[in-house]
Amino acid sequence: MKQQEGLAQVTCEILRSRRKTLALYVDAQGRLTARAPLSMPLSQIEAFVEEKADWIRRAVAKQQAIAAQRREIRLTPQQVVQARREAAKDLRERCQRFAPLMGVHYRSIRISGAKTRWGSCSSTGSISFAYRLWFAPQPLRDYVVVHELAHLIEMNHSERFWSQVERVLPDYKQRRNLLKQFQQQVTIAEGAVDENCKDIF
Repeated sequence: MKQQEGLAQVTCEILRSRRKTLALYVDAQGRLTARAPLSMPLSQIEAFVEEKADWIRRAVAKQQAIAAQRREIRLTPQQVVQARREAAKDLRERCQRFAPLMGVHYRSIRISGAKTRWGSCSSTGSISFAYRLWFAPQPLRDYVVVHELAHLIEMNHSERFWSQVERVLPDYKQRRNLLKQFQQQVTIAEGAVDENCKDIF
């Protein structure tokens, strides 16, 4: 669906489902999507998009500005292996430093190739970190480490969980926002890792 007046340069993809409401989304590439109920008339969707023209322009401009500033770090397979080694050493040292401060004990530390999350913690005490975290500034690595260690106390994101994080990092909200900015501004691309290196950690 292409808007002919206020949004002449914006193409809107319509995705229909069994949802009850109409919602608009602008992704990281500045693409507009309307998620609509199955039976909603096209004319109603078009009218809603036109009504939200100002919001759409702002959202698209914001995402395009972020994309223009995005920096790409492209790694060879050998560089990926080296980055994983460095991340493993660095993040384990951080866990060893912060765990006693928080009064927690973890079972194991794993370095992964995860692309959509910086870390995770299982109920058995196993913590996983994305090796890409190695490229983030040191205060942001500390934040992710403390975040995952706090899950050993609270396996959720309740107020009690965040109080555990804040006890160690009073400025955690600022660090969390900076981590989101880093994620938006930096892309880490890689080639295939040699299968012989996959168990190096």
